[in-house]
Amino acid sequence: MSKGDSKSNRTKAARQVEIISIVEGAPVTYSVSDLCEKFGVEVATLQRDLRDLREMGYDIHSVRNKLTLIGTLSEKDYRTLLSLYLTSVSGIISFPKNISLTVQQLRGKTLKVFTVLVSAIEKRETITVDYVRQQDSKMFRYTLEPYDIVPGNRDWRLIAKSGGIYKQFIVGGIKEVGSTRIVFKRSSEYSSDDYYARSFGFFSGKNVFDVALLFGERVADVISNRTWSEDQEIEKRQDGAVLLKMKVNSIEEVGSWVLSWGGDVRVLAPTELKTYVLKKAEGIAKVNRGKQKKV
Repeated sequence: MSKGDSKSNRTKAARQVEIISIVEGAPVTYSVSDLCEKFGVEVATLQRDLRDLREMGYDIHSVRNKLTLIGTLSEKDYRTLLSLYLTSVSGIISFPKNISLTVQQLRGKTLKVFTVLVSAIEKRETITVDYVRQQDSKMFRYTLEPYDIVPGNRDWRLIAKSGGIYKQFIVGGIKEVGSTRIVFKRSSEYSSDDYYARSFGFFSGKNVFDVALLFGERVADVISNRTWSEDQEIEKRQDGAVLLKMKVNSIEEVGSWVLSWGGDVRVLAPTELKTYVLKKAEGIAKVNRGKQKKV
């Protein structure tokens, strides 16, 4: 994600998507002059942007000298505009699946959420977000220092500092977002390469755990022939089992992965991972036993 900050350097495509986002979010509020000032462009440039958008099928017109979007955007419109925007501001090519699922989650907030996040990252401004946590579906309000937006196979993640700790947030779980206009000092210690090297999918904590997992002979070849972590160590045992060692910084993420292997894996270390897996497994067993009794 670009970290520069110059409204005049905004690409034409990115600017046009931001225009739609602004007008959609606040119809009959901003004039052409207002947007010229916001983006640092001449009236002629802004008028060309509006003409281009209308030619693409986005019906933006003036009502009493204030801009409004006639009609509503479809899910396909959001997917098209979001893909165009992310490519324009970051050079990241989106996966069709992660765009589609994120749009389904955000719906009419899609453009607003992404444009506010990108702007805050570029300007290094703290943000407030109303966020629904995936693990318990509870809504919380956070004040965050946003650092990065990264794509996964199924969703997009915001990497932000909360309470001095780098954390990950699923962008689709953001129900409302706003800039505080308060500038924060971006830490020179942050390096996406360093964090991703010890992440399992996406990182969500500052602690590093030494993980040791013993996989049975039935899945030994699968484990041995894949790269699960950049610093992994694999040891093949005489009995056909495989010992996998690696460093991770998210017990929850690696724990979910361990659970997916069922009885083919045993957690040797750390204690935190073993406790997490046992608790989750007991919960799954309890729920499913209960359902069986009712059948």
